[in-house]
Amino acid sequence: MTDSMEKLAAGDRIELTFPARGDLIVLARLVTSAISARAGFDIEELEDLRLAVGELCLLTLQGHDSRYGDLRLELSVLDDAIGVQCTLEHAAPGGETQPDEDESAFLSQQILDALVDEHGRESQDGSVRAWLRKRRGVHGA
Repeated sequence: MTDSMEKLAAGDRIELTFPARGDLIVLARLVTSAISARAGFDIEELEDLRLAVGELCLLTLQGHDSRYGDLRLELSVLDDAIGVQCTLEHAAPGGETQPDEDESAFLSQQILDALVDEHGRESQDGSVRAWLRKRRGVHGA
């Protein structure tokens, strides 16, 4: 790592907002990779976080018509972890949940169980928020 690439430290916070489209989730993954590398995560942890954030975004979009919505991703560097919140804003409810949406949400939750230390999802006042926390230096939970 060169001197020009400063490390991130506890208390640093990065926010990214983009249109709530599945094809743009790659942006969240790229930002997560860069932030976790600069926060001192090793390559295996970085890859876990990158995959987990993609699933977190997909889980946030479940059951909503996100055509007019935005996804807001907040990454917070903690002492020994990274916390990520993904919030769907300005989207309309998607109507009746389809069986394949339930299956997809269940799969996303199983993937998150395998990749991160903690995660959750909640809906309130028309917005959806999903979050995760991944500790540094903890392999194979």
